[in-house]
Amino acid sequence: MYCKHCGAQIPDGSETCTSCGGDLKPKTATLSAGGASVKELAGSVTDIAAQKTSGLPLVLIAKVCVLVALIAFFLPFVSVSCTKDKSIKENYSGFRMMFGIEKKDDDIAKNADSDSKPNVFLLTAFAGGIAVTVVLFRNDNKKSLKTASIVSAASAAAMLLFRMTFRSYYDIPKEYAEYIKVNTKFGLVLSILMMLVTAAACYLGIANAKTVNIGAAPSAPPSVSPAPPAPTSAPPEPPAQQPPEQQ
Repeated sequence: MYCKHCGAQIPDGSETCTSCGGDLKPKTATLSAGGASVKELAGSVTDIAAQKTSGLPLVLIAKVCVLVALIAFFLPFVSVSCTKDKSIKENYSGFRMMFGIEKKDDDIAKNADSDSKPNVFLLTAFAGGIAVTVVLFRNDNKKSLKTASIVSAASAAAMLLFRMTFRSYYDIPKEYAEYIKVNTKFGLVLSILMMLVTAAACYLGIANAKTVNIGAAPSAPPSVSPAPPAPTSAPPEPPAQQPPEQQ
């Protein structure tokens, strides 16, 4: 083999060139180096976002957003309609589907032969929202913000799973499935969005706290006033001269 640095012929498998001393080891750490750069990039993006939002009341924003997300459960989450008969349509709020509340005039449930039952995903999301509210209003330290960020993101994920598994969760028969149309309503979108904003605000609140701690200047040591100079002793006065005695 030949050295890639100086071109000298060296024994096969050499890790160092005997002529120029160049390093010939294969670069096996490329992937890990790339991973480190991605991590550093993510950290720098977080720092930039923290600096841009440093003046915002992030904890207050998180509190407001989680309350809005909980209120949105009383708004329509999905609407179910029949493609054969357009007059058959029903709006379902998150609160109604969370507890499986039935209505006598629900034509969709009657025609689709589907049993109403509590939705585990919505129960999980609502319970997570309550937990985030309690955590944020009781304490807003770093640990509380981290917990609130994780739980609110999990609540948003639970609502997404509710929408993705809607047909299979309610066991809609195959003979009716092709005639049933499910649409996402404003309440579900609003609740998911507010939960995600809550998670982001809590996460940036933690990043802002780190930035403040790192960027804080060290306190100056207390100034010590110099001691006053010791008083110098006055020079001794010369002895008074006595007048000469007269004879």
